[in-house]
Amino acid sequence: MYGVLAKQKNAKNDADSRNKEDSVSLQKRTQKAIGLLRAAGVPKDLDWVAADGIQSYEEMGTPATTAQVHPYQFTTSMAQFAEEKGVKIVYGSATSIEQDEGAVKSISYKSRDSSEEQKLDADTVILTAGPWTKTVWKPSPISALRAHSVTIRPSRPVSAYALFTSIDMPRGNGRRGETVTPEIYARPNQEVYACGEGDHLVPLPTSTDLVQCDESRCQDIVDQVSAVSEELRDGEVTAKQACYLPNVNRGGGPLIGKTSVKGLLMGAGHTCWGIQNGPATGKLLSELVFDGEATSAQIGSLDPRKFGV
Repeated sequence: MYGVLAKQKNAKNDADSRNKEDSVSLQKRTQKAIGLLRAAGVPKDLDWVAADGIQSYEEMGTPATTAQVHPYQFTTSMAQFAEEKGVKIVYGSATSIEQDEGAVKSISYKSRDSSEEQKLDADTVILTAGPWTKTVWKPSPISALRAHSVTIRPSRPVSAYALFTSIDMPRGNGRRGETVTPEIYARPNQEVYACGEGDHLVPLPTSTDLVQCDESRCQDIVDQVSAVSEELRDGEVTAKQACYLPNVNRGGGPLIGKTSVKGLLMGAGHTCWGIQNGPATGKLLSELVFDGEATSAQIGSLDPRKFGV
C-alpha cells in the first residue's frame, strides 16, 4: 500500500532532546503514541513510524490497486525466461550503431570477457540502454542522473507499505535544517528499501561496474528514514548503492517507437519508472517490429522522431 507521510515542523527535534530520546529503543509504542498515529490518519497496521511530529497522512492506493516488483529478481527472471525461449544474451557494452544509406547495418560492442571490439550484423535494433542510450546513439536526447539508495533489515518485521515522505530535518551537528523527501518501501524478505534525491556530481561511467557510490549520501538517507522510524533506526544497513536514471533532456518521455533510421527503434528515458513501465515498453516495441504498428496503447506523443532522433 502506498502513502504520503508528512513530518511536522518544530516537533521535538532539537539536537539535545533527540540525543536523549534516540539512545533508548522502546520496542513497543505507548497508548499515547498509538493515539497520535490514529489522529493523523495513519492506518492501524502502519505501526513502524514515529508518532511524534506527524502532521498528516494521505493514502494513495490499496493492496488491490498496488504491487511491488523487486528489480533484480524481476530482470534476472525475465532474462532466464528469454534464454529458455532461445534468446542468446551477450554480456558486454555496446559502443556504437552503424548505418548505411539511412538504415541500420550493424552494432559494435565489447564483450565483458574481452576488450576487443566486435561487430554484430543486424537489420533491426531495439535501443534500450537506459542512461547509456546517448553513449550508443549520439542523437539521443537522454541524460543521466545519479541516485543513491540503501536497504535496511529493520529491528522487527514491518507491514507492507511504500511511503513517499516529506521530512523536516532538525538543525544541529553543523547541519542546517532542510526538508527531505526519501521514499521508503517495505519488502517481503524482511528488508526495507529507501532512496533519496539525485545528483549530477559524477559523470556517467562506461559501465555499471564503475558506478561510484558516495557513502555520505547513503548515510544521509539512513539518517532521514531513522528520523521517522525507530525500527529503521535500530535496524541493520545491509546495502549502500548508487545507480543512474535516464532522463529526457527536454522533459516528457519516455521515448518509445521508431527513429528516423530504418530498423532502429528506441525505448528509453523512463527515469525512475523503468521497472514499472519496462514490460509495457517491450510489448509495444515487439508490436512495432512484428506487426508494423503499436496496438496496445497510443504512443504517438512518445515518438522519438519528435525529439529529433
